[in-house]
Amino acid sequence: MHYLKVVCDMGAKKEIEKHYDLRYGAPGLPRQKRRKKTPDEMAAQNRWRRKRELRRLIEMNFGEGDWHVILTCRPQDRPEKGEAPQRIRAFRDKLRTAYKKRGWCLKYIITCEVGQRGATHWHMIVNDQHDGEQSTAQLIRRLWPWGRPYFSPMDDSGEYERLAEYIVKQTGTRISREETVEKLSYMRSRNLIRPVVRTEKVRSRSWKREPKAPPGWQIVPGSLVNGQNKYNGYPYQYYTIKKIRNGDRNEKGGNLYRDGPERPCKRCRQSDVHNADGQGKRQPL
Repeated sequence: MHYLKVVCDMGAKKEIEKHYDLRYGAPGLPRQKRRKKTPDEMAAQNRWRRKRELRRLIEMNFGEGDWHVILTCRPQDRPEKGEAPQRIRAFRDKLRTAYKKRGWCLKYIITCEVGQRGATHWHMIVNDQHDGEQSTAQLIRRLWPWGRPYFSPMDDSGEYERLAEYIVKQTGTRISREETVEKLSYMRSRNLIRPVVRTEKVRSRSWKREPKAPPGWQIVPGSLVNGQNKYNGYPYQYYTIKKIRNGDRNEKGGNLYRDGPERPCKRCRQSDVHNADGQGKRQPL
């Protein structure tokens, strides 16, 4: 008998899920007939998966010092329904060109939203860069002529589930209302680091309800869940572990990805790491 262990490796953090293979069932429980999900259940599950994927991307690529920017439009400059995608892509291209001229590498996640009164605006998560002469905030203000950008610095928690949930929810609402021709919840730069997900078979009838973290790691408080799948009735377990580092602020809730060796940005063929002079931006492990 075995169970499946799925590990999402995010560098200094790993998310671990254990569950049984539906083809063989769980020991001591009769093999369950899979219940077909309703359309609402499928939609809810898809939203949850999109939120999880987006949260992982944000946590691995952005952190304290980066920006959550709201790009607004004046009433007379609001785009028509089919014009919004072209407008934001044109702005993104200009910003990427400006970054490249200064030797920077642009990282972004962008989503569009329409307010209750019909005001179109965009949410943009972008890596902050500065060199003493120019900064990300200055570039965005100069390159966005249709309204006022509002800047909110990202905190040092390294946990951005609420932000990911907001982005997925708002864009999903726009798509369902047919307020946009876009079919995706968000668009992102191709140079974002993605987590590595591995699935392995563990030869055991069950797992411990209180797992132990390997040496040098600790279980994130409050992350352990021992539950039961509502669709097939089989048990599962989920928890998160993170690296323990001497003198690291992570123990007080700081960002898990601030420290680590330099990693080159393959897309721009340059290093993308903050140094003591404030040049560039730190990367995840």
